[in-house]
Amino acid sequence: MTKYHKGQFVKVKVTGIQPYGAFVETLDHVEGLIHISEVMNDYIHNLNVFLSVGQIVKAKVLDVSSDGKLNLTLKENDYFRRQERKKEKKSVLDEINQEQTIGFESLRQKLPEWINKSDLY
Repeated sequence: MTKYHKGQFVKVKVTGIQPYGAFVETLDHVEGLIHISEVMNDYIHNLNVFLSVGQIVKAKVLDVSSDGKLNLTLKENDYFRRQERKKEKKSVLDEINQEQTIGFESLRQKLPEWINKSDLY
């Protein structure tokens, strides 16, 4: 029987990364998985941007399977929460509507507005 329980925070080492999540191991060699949807609330296209093999992170136990493996989340890890807040600040380029045709004249008209917005950040 494992000593880990739901709601507990544990330090884990990333042992492998797949498109669907990161395989991890506790210091006493209990295996687990952090599903890609449990890294942060934002959509993540590439998990390698946030995690790397060998990295040690603090994760929260969501569940312990019958074979003792851990199902973990990073959503309550302060580092990953800060990453979410950084993503909330949108670039001026994010405001350009894809359907909108941008030409040199409209860029000249928008430039002062974009400069003012960039100064706010």
